[in-house]
Amino acid sequence: MFKKAAYAAAAAAAFVAAPASAAIVWQTTWEADQVPDGPAAGTFKIYNNPPTTGVAGWTPDTQIELQNNVAGAPAAVGGKVFAELDADFNSSMYRTLSAGVYYLDYLYSPRPGVGFNSNGIVVTLNGAELSQISGSGTTGPSTAWSTVTTQQFTVGAGGATLRFTANGTSDSLGGYIDNITLYSAVPEPGTWALLILGFGVLGHSMRRRSSKVRIAKASLNFA
Repeated sequence: MFKKAAYAAAAAAAFVAAPASAAIVWQTTWEADQVPDGPAAGTFKIYNNPPTTGVAGWTPDTQIELQNNVAGAPAAVGGKVFAELDADFNSSMYRTLSAGVYYLDYLYSPRPGVGFNSNGIVVTLNGAELSQISGSGTTGPSTAWSTVTTQQFTVGAGGATLRFTANGTSDSLGGYIDNITLYSAVPEPGTWALLILGFGVLGHSMRRRSSKVRIAKASLNFA
């Protein structure tokens, strides 16, 4: 009985570790509502730090380049504008996350006409890798967008720094990112119920086992 209860509690904890639903905390689209001075159609704009310290909630370590239909089309599920972190050279951008349990997804495309070694993007949390991707843009004349999803991660009470970095060849030609979305992991109510039930059964079983041990000891004393 004790083993069965332990298994039930462990199974419930496993369900909590893999959230069944999520809520969007924020999403970066780079569109005019987030970047009012963004690039017009057919142009690009480079935001250097200094003087620019914030672009749609992100701080550029040195540069962020926003493109609007310049070298490759935006994603069908994205807006008109997307970002490149190898503007004049490899750069990165970051923002701070508060405590919580999260996962992240974003749209990625290699730059058309640019090889695999130049299109790399790595995502880190306090320096620890969450995802890394690259692709070759030499296989077709346009962008090839895909969705990258990280594993669930936990941010402690002190917060953490989320950073996107261009990590390919630093040659002013790099991969594209768009629709960066942070989700707060929210277990379903049924998952919480399973967890509580599992540990409740485990506690009851341990109490019964403890009572049996006391009775057994008492019997030995009377023998």
